[in-house]
Amino acid sequence: MADRKFRMSGGGNPRGVSAEGSDPLEAFKKIVEKRKKSNKRVVRLRLLPEKHEEEILFDIGLTSVRLWNELNYEKRQLFFKNDLKPEKRVEINRKYYHKYKKILGVNAGQVINKNEEAWNSFFELLKMKRQGRLSPHIRKISPPGYWKDRITGKKKIHILIRNDRYYLETVNEGEGRLILKDFKLSIRYVGRIRWEGKQGRLEIIYEADRWFAYIPIEVGVDPPKSNLKGYIKPNYKDKKNRIFNPRSIKQRDPIGDKKAFIDVGLNNLFAVVVSDGSALLVKGGTIKSEYYWWKREISTYQAVRDLLKNAGISTWMKYHEKYLRALYKRNERLRHLYRTAIRFLAEMLWSRGVEKIYVGYPIMLSQNNGNEYNNNIWWYRKIILWMIDVFIEYGIDIEIVSEDYTSIECSICEEIHRDGRIYRGLYICRKTNKKINADINAALNIAGRIGYKIIVTRKIESYLVSHNGVKPLIPLQRANTRDPEIRNLAL
Repeated sequence: MADRKFRMSGGGNPRGVSAEGSDPLEAFKKIVEKRKKSNKRVVRLRLLPEKHEEEILFDIGLTSVRLWNELNYEKRQLFFKNDLKPEKRVEINRKYYHKYKKILGVNAGQVINKNEEAWNSFFELLKMKRQGRLSPHIRKISPPGYWKDRITGKKKIHILIRNDRYYLETVNEGEGRLILKDFKLSIRYVGRIRWEGKQGRLEIIYEADRWFAYIPIEVGVDPPKSNLKGYIKPNYKDKKNRIFNPRSIKQRDPIGDKKAFIDVGLNNLFAVVVSDGSALLVKGGTIKSEYYWWKREISTYQAVRDLLKNAGISTWMKYHEKYLRALYKRNERLRHLYRTAIRFLAEMLWSRGVEKIYVGYPIMLSQNNGNEYNNNIWWYRKIILWMIDVFIEYGIDIEIVSEDYTSIECSICEEIHRDGRIYRGLYICRKTNKKINADINAALNIAGRIGYKIIVTRKIESYLVSHNGVKPLIPLQRANTRDPEIRNLAL
């Protein structure tokens, strides 16, 4: 065992990290630890404004966009002349605040603050690049852009409201009204609010011909005495009573002390081995199918758009709108599939007494060998951060570990077989000639890194994620993702 670890860690530089730069795995661990300590959640509500309310929203939004674009244009011009000094930024901010204060009120300051946050992030990235601390896959850093579509020039509607200039009034479960004080608007919204706490800066965005409100919440934090209405309260009662205390993100305590080891992939989204010898697979074939279906739609709209545009036919803008809408719908549907699978996995592992999980970090795949699979379809970073948000609710801790060589190492004889992985899903031990699922083999190797020697004593359980929930797959039964009777256990 010691020889195996020495051989794997001493093979030059398995993760391709330069001695001068920071280790991406350690950098990601810091992000994970920060996420675990955070008590912030963001609620997305669907706004359903009346016709006259929508007209007012468009006026406010277009004014906010003009403020951002004019402010950003002046800063960009000074930056390209190497003359964007901090005192000039303050002067520009003050000038545009007074210019737009009569229309937007104090909310003009929120647009300016967001712009400053973008520029501060940009300068921080430039500093990291000069110091050689930037991730190797980041090759270009650009200053903040404009709130408009690059091809058509159509403005992207954003409205920012200060945290004390709005409040929510609950009407019933999943429905209420958003009150914008400065504009005397009372807009109906729909959406579930699970937590309560101090509200942050409201952001209203017009996406795919729909209005959405994004509200950050500091869970469990009381509002200031000067703004007692600036406190979000839940409007959703879980029928299974899983939300016991909306002032705390953690809702459950573990019912056991087991450990789970997870290899995150694409064909098998999650390959999980539990310390009691059980194993399960959550298959991601639906995610690939969804992606490739929308890829065909997107490429079709894009090809027709470019053909009409080159021919000088004005209807090309219609297909550009369809192209943007297809991009949006693809991302939303993939997001739903991923989050459904994560919620199911959290509920499943909690019910089996798991208190901590170890997740493999595929540094070589994510940093050096980027392709369509791991850049467009497989959202590893988002998956891990979403897992943290959900697993915290169940009291399950998460730790990220390296998974170098876990795909080619044999969990049976503890040797590396370069030709052990025959094809998708099958791994053969060249020493004992035993067969094992390739992703379960990787999860067992992750367990071995932590010091656990696990023998899978039960039949591997398989599940398929779909838009109707997660369906268990049993032998001799084909997957039917449209079956409405078998739902996600976590819903």
